[in-house]
Amino acid sequence: MKTQLNMKKNLDKFIPITNIVDYYPPKFVENWDGSFNKIKIGKTFYFRPNKEFSNFKLKINENNLLNLTTNSEGIYVIVDKYLKYFYIGKTLSNIKQRLSSHIQKLTSTNNNKNTTPKKWQKISFERYKLLGKESVNLNDLFINFYHRDGDSTITLGQFENLIYKEYKESFSDYTFLNDPKAL
Repeated sequence: MKTQLNMKKNLDKFIPITNIVDYYPPKFVENWDGSFNKIKIGKTFYFRPNKEFSNFKLKINENNLLNLTTNSEGIYVIVDKYLKYFYIGKTLSNIKQRLSSHIQKLTSTNNNKNTTPKKWQKISFERYKLLGKESVNLNDLFINFYHRDGDSTITLGQFENLIYKEYKESFSDYTFLNDPKAL
């Protein structure tokens, strides 16, 4: 395990997410009250922002500083250093889809996709109140990526769990958007 001091220095290695992706934001909806609609599709309930439909475009930049491609396999960490939250996730060659899902939640975009868990609802409304029109942009978000070594003896899930534990121990003053039961 890394020391807390080394983990704090690790924040300096995070790259603004806008340097990794080309992003065209959704429409900003004024006077949103932070509410979410509970929608039943089949046997599952989804929570979506109580806003008009909007969408955004996202593309992974070629030759980016993290060497991410659509086929990258590993662990990504999204952080907002100002609102102090982290999300740690894993990807098996679907990083664009994973980032789209998290950006949809953080920008509280109603694009009729995904669900927004309670922790994410709270953070997205805090972002909305604090950033206003800028809340649909990504200027406050940073990312790091841990590429998985193909020769690794641990599974990707175990790798994710190790990274989560290191960040959780070192950044106890941050909110973690992960569901610990899912790790």
